[in-house]
Amino acid sequence: MRAVDDLVERVRGLVGDGGRRVLLGITGPPGSGKSTLAEALGAALRPDPPAGCEPGEWVAHVPMDGFHLADAELERLGRRDRKGAPDTFDGAGYLALLRRIRADDEPAVYAPAFERDLEQPLAGAIAVPARGCSS
Repeated sequence: MRAVDDLVERVRGLVGDGGRRVLLGITGPPGSGKSTLAEALGAALRPDPPAGCEPGEWVAHVPMDGFHLADAELERLGRRDRKGAPDTFDGAGYLALLRRIRADDEPAVYAPAFERDLEQPLAGAIAVPARGCSS
């Protein structure tokens, strides 16, 4: 767990005392532990917000999984058997979401999640609150 502790400290250094919003990208192939790492970082960061930040959900995990194209669209495109390949995601939609989050000028930004039981994206399932920190 030492590696996660080191990452937590590095993220805290990026946020600083002003609590500025930071986007942290975690990349890797499917099944490599990206979500597990993101959840561990969130769990370690949430209980101890930086100075000037309100306690609570000041950390959000917004995976690209919510931008899988729906099976119906994959069928229409003839790509159902390629689900998970780069061309089966709405990459431009994910980029637009990241830009909205980065702008930090809305009370909350809602992101889609991926429902594993349904194997389908689910719109508006993840709330990314405004920064919540004083300037």
